[in-house]
Amino acid sequence: MAWLNRLQLPLLTLGLITSAVLLLRFAIDFSSQMPMLLAVPFWLLVLAALLVAGANLSGRAGGRHGALRERARPFFLSAIPLGFIASSLSCMGLTIGGCSPGCTVIKLAVIPAMALACAAYYLGRGEWLLTIIPALSLAALVPHCLCYNVGNGWWIDRLGASPICYVWGVAVTLISVAALRTGALILPSLALCASIIGGSLAFFVSHHFFHYPW
Repeated sequence: MAWLNRLQLPLLTLGLITSAVLLLRFAIDFSSQMPMLLAVPFWLLVLAALLVAGANLSGRAGGRHGALRERARPFFLSAIPLGFIASSLSCMGLTIGGCSPGCTVIKLAVIPAMALACAAYYLGRGEWLLTIIPALSLAALVPHCLCYNVGNGWWIDRLGASPICYVWGVAVTLISVAALRTGALILPSLALCASIIGGSLAFFVSHHFFHYPW
């Protein structure tokens, strides 16, 4: 599996670049249509996610804070599927299927596969799994969503479908895997993952039960 280990950094870097494009576009669209009270925290979360993920990736693999990283390992590995579940709830609510076959496949196949990969890494610590996990997460960025809203509209107008729905789940994956890989910014990474998951769950409740902010 040595060849998979060699793909790890390029894959994470590709994920970071792709997520940066999607999150920044999302922030621009969100701030153009939402009140300042919501737009400013959204921008802060986007910038923090990109900066922390980038700082983690720039560290040397297997580097700092070994003991702290070991204690944080189960939390990072739990955050990855939780980030995707929270994103799924934000997008589809409690329904089994989504607005397209792609949404349903991600919810019923990709997310469970990532959860199994995280559990396998926790039990066996095969470093090659830290390549498989972000590879699975990036599959969720293939344009698939047809719900026309603030986040999706710009992409649907141009591509016919949007890749935005799971971008926060991908962000949690990148932050977590990069922190596990390098041992950099463990506490800020944990706090940021918790903030993203908490924010997604708050949006799920406000959007699906109270139709706010849309």
